[in-house]
Amino acid sequence: MKPFILTFISVVYISVAGGTSLQSIFDSSGPGNGYDKLVTLSPDVIYTGGLGIFEGNVLIDGHGAIIDLQDGSGIWVYADENYPANLDIQYCTIINGAYYGVSYGGTSTGYLTNCNFVRNDFGIKLYDFSDVEIKNCNLIENTVYGVGIYSELPVCEINYTNAWGNGEAAWMENCPG
Repeated sequence: MKPFILTFISVVYISVAGGTSLQSIFDSSGPGNGYDKLVTLSPDVIYTGGLGIFEGNVLIDGHGAIIDLQDGSGIWVYADENYPANLDIQYCTIINGAYYGVSYGGTSTGYLTNCNFVRNDFGIKLYDFSDVEIKNCNLIENTVYGVGIYSELPVCEINYTNAWGNGEAAWMENCPG
């Protein structure tokens, strides 16, 4: 527990310093490891701003990096039958999203593993027919919910995930909206 607390304190201190645009790193990334886009982050850089994905198979491999959404909308993925989209994220800390840390909509899919979602409105938001697995993540001090599932249609499997200090509850199905 102590190493996490020390890391969390670092997040608060470092995020004030600014950073590199997540969008610019995404734009310059190419394919790799079976993904259309392999976005590799560095643990010694603060990445800022959100990102929208509407097609393709994407991995954000954080290597312990911090993504500071700076009170913006967050990272979102939306798919339909003509434009399938998958977003996998691993080893990241995603903070300060005004509406969510990560959002999946339409028929999008994803796998979130070994991530922290801290001080977002919702840590993770699911809509429509999205299908997401969350494993080994922490949902901490999000304003409303750690995970919010809008309607009864999304599929969400949560394993080995901790949630504490979230405003209304750790998770909620069929959220109002």
